[in-house]
Amino acid sequence: MNFIAPGREALPDPEFAPEPLRAWLSSLPPHDAAAAAAALIERMTALNRADLQPRARLRALEMLRDHIEGLVPQLERKLARAAPPLDSARRQTAYLIEKLFKELAAGYSRTILSVPRSWLSLGYRAQLHVPLVRAVDYHARRLSLAQQLYARSPSAVWAELHRLFLLAREWHIEGARIESPPRSALDVYRTALLLAFAQPSKLTRADFARAQEYLVQHAELAEVLPAKPVANPAGVFAIDPRRDKPGVAYAKRSDAGYDNGALLLATGKLVERLEFQVRRLKDGIAPASLGLPEDASSLAYQELLQLLGVHWRGDRAARSARVRFHPRVDAWIGLREIWRALRAELPQQGAAEASARATEWIVLNESSRGFALRHMSGAAPPVEVGELVAIKPRDRGAIFVCLVRWIQSNNPEHLEVGLQQLAPIAIPAVYRPSETDRAAPEPILYFPQLPAKRKSAAVAAPPERLHANAPFSLRHRHGRLSLRAARLIEKTPSVELIEVTGA
Repeated sequence: MNFIAPGREALPDPEFAPEPLRAWLSSLPPHDAAAAAAALIERMTALNRADLQPRARLRALEMLRDHIEGLVPQLERKLARAAPPLDSARRQTAYLIEKLFKELAAGYSRTILSVPRSWLSLGYRAQLHVPLVRAVDYHARRLSLAQQLYARSPSAVWAELHRLFLLAREWHIEGARIESPPRSALDVYRTALLLAFAQPSKLTRADFARAQEYLVQHAELAEVLPAKPVANPAGVFAIDPRRDKPGVAYAKRSDAGYDNGALLLATGKLVERLEFQVRRLKDGIAPASLGLPEDASSLAYQELLQLLGVHWRGDRAARSARVRFHPRVDAWIGLREIWRALRAELPQQGAAEASARATEWIVLNESSRGFALRHMSGAAPPVEVGELVAIKPRDRGAIFVCLVRWIQSNNPEHLEVGLQQLAPIAIPAVYRPSETDRAAPEPILYFPQLPAKRKSAAVAAPPERLHANAPFSLRHRHGRLSLRAARLIEKTPSVELIEVTGA
C-alpha cells in the first residue's frame, strides 16, 4: 500500500496534470523574471487551494519547484547590492521571492499535515520525509531573505518552523538527510536558529553571507536538545514552540521554562571551535587548515568570528541608561558628506549648503554610548551597518560622529538605525601620503581622542588608503600634522578606523 499512489477513483485536476503544467511552464517569459514569478505565485496559490490527491499535489509541487529554483537566482541578483531603505522596485523583487518561498512552504506543509495520523503508524512516514524537509527549508529561506534586508521576520514563520521540526522529532526523522539538496530538518532548523541568534541586524550583508558559509561547515557542533534545567546559562538558548520567535538566551532571561515541548539550543562546542580558530588565526595558522576560507586571515573576518562568539554565547550585554525622548536631528551619511558638514561649521564655509544636504531624523532613545534614530524626511541615501553617520541635535550645536551598528527597514518608508558614538570631537582634514606627493588631497576625519576605541588618536579614512606603519601628512584648520598609521582598529565596507601616532 502507498498513500501517495492514486486511488482507483481519483482523477487528476487537469490544471495540474503533468503535461498541461509542463506546457504552461514552457510558456512563461524567459527574459522577464518578475512577470514569470508573478504568474508562478498565482499558479502556486491556486494549487494550494485545490483539493488534490497527495500524489498529484506533490508531483505538481516538484515541477513548479524545479522551475522556481531556476528563476530565483535571477531575482536575487537584483538585490545583490541593495542597501536599505530599498526602493519600490527592489521591494517588489523581494516580495516576489518571499511569496514564492511562502507558497512552496505552504504546499509542502499542506501535504504533510493533511495526512490522517492513523495512517502514519502504518509506515508511511518515510514518504513524507522529503516534503517535510522542503517545507522547513523554504520557511528558513524566507527568514534569511528578511534578515539580509534588515526587515521584520514574516508573520508566523517561526511558529511554522517549530511545529514542523517537532513533527520531525516525533517521527524520529529529524536528522535523516534527503538527497537533493542533501540536508535534514535538523540541519535547516539549527542553522535558522543560529542565524537568528547571530543578530543579523548588526551584520553587514557580506558578514551575513560569511556567517551562512561558516555554519555550512560548523553548525553541527550546536545541539538541539529537549529542555532541562540549566546549571551554566552560557551558550544555552531556550526555544518555546508556542511563540512565533526563535527563542531567548538563558543568560538574558533565566525564567525561561522547560514545559510545553520546549527545546534547548546548546552552542558551547560551536563557540569553543570558533574561539580556537580565532586564536590559531592570530598565531598565523593558514585558514584552510582550520576549515575556513582564505579571507579568514583578515582582521575583518576575525572580528566577525569574535562577534559571532559573543552572540552565540548569549551573554547579557551591559546596557547604559537610556533617555527616551523624541527630538529632531539633522543627519549626514557617509565620510564625504560628514566632512562637508563639519567644514560648514567653520565661519568661512556655507552652513546653508550643508544643512540642505542633511536628512531629518527623530531620536527614539539616547544613551551614553549612542542613539537609536528613525528617518523622518529628506532623501535618505542607502545605509549599511558600519557606515559613518553624523548627527546634529537642533537644541545643541555639537555634531556627533557615529558608526551604524544595526538597521531595521520593513518598507520603503521605514528606516531605523542604531548608532555608536565614536568621539566628541571630529576634525575635518585632508591628507596626502607625504608633503611632496602631487596627488590631490583626500577628505579624512581626525579624532584627537577616540573614547569608543581606548581613547587613542585616530582617523576615519576611505578603505585601502592608509597602511600599517605608513607615514602621511594631515592638514586641518589648526595646521599640519605628520602622522603614522599605527594599527587598523576597525574596517567596514565604507570606512577604516585607524589608530595614529606622531611620525
